[in-house]
Amino acid sequence: VMSHRTLGAFVALFFSIQISAAPVVAVTEWKVDTGKEADFVEVIDDLQNTNLGKDRKAQLQLQASSFNGVNPATHRVTILYPSLAEMETWNKKFAASKEREDVREDLTRHAQMVSQYMGSPIQSWGSVSNEDTFWDVIRITATDPAAVAKGLNALMTSSDTKAFPGQIWLIQVVRGQASAAGRVTHEIAIGYESMAEMESWSEKMGNTKAWQEWLGIAGSSFTIANRYNVSWLKAYEHGYSLEEFE
Repeated sequence: VMSHRTLGAFVALFFSIQISAAPVVAVTEWKVDTGKEADFVEVIDDLQNTNLGKDRKAQLQLQASSFNGVNPATHRVTILYPSLAEMETWNKKFAASKEREDVREDLTRHAQMVSQYMGSPIQSWGSVSNEDTFWDVIRITATDPAAVAKGLNALMTSSDTKAFPGQIWLIQVVRGQASAAGRVTHEIAIGYESMAEMESWSEKMGNTKAWQEWLGIAGSSFTIANRYNVSWLKAYEHGYSLEEFE
């Protein structure tokens, strides 16, 4: 069943420089050395299974990136928090912990950090589920953010998209807008259970009226900085889930 959040609160968030008490996503991109992928995953996994790693309200997604254009990152650590305060609290715990230096040393032995950025969800559509582990991530520079949100809402509430099998998130990038591909103001993240599901849905949508109308809105309201795929390797729920991130 199609579900979507109302547009009532998004306008202020689009044009706000500061972040109010709202969910946030912190993304760290890494370029993992060839042959060191399993070692990198093990470092992240080990931390999540410690008392320190679990002592927060967050969902951590360990992801692999592909078809990433000029961005050299091969992996992402994406952490969903219910608020900035929750993120700050855990970061202080980590900074004061005995695990900090070991984790940093182990990570940098296998990989190099590429970038960090932070975002906040504007709106989501579809059925939010951890079963969607293959993502189409579209990083954009919006010239008319309100039109982007309204256009996506019109697309995803049309009769043409009632059978949409996945989920779509519109995320505002609030920190770290400078990227390898240029300035990024928002992300459109589309989750599917598989690449095959994405292909099947794209074929169905391609010739619909709703899709053609969306293409017109997209062409006049944003440019694409980069588009790539993300696959979940592992997800850790520390008292918080993707469903609660809405």
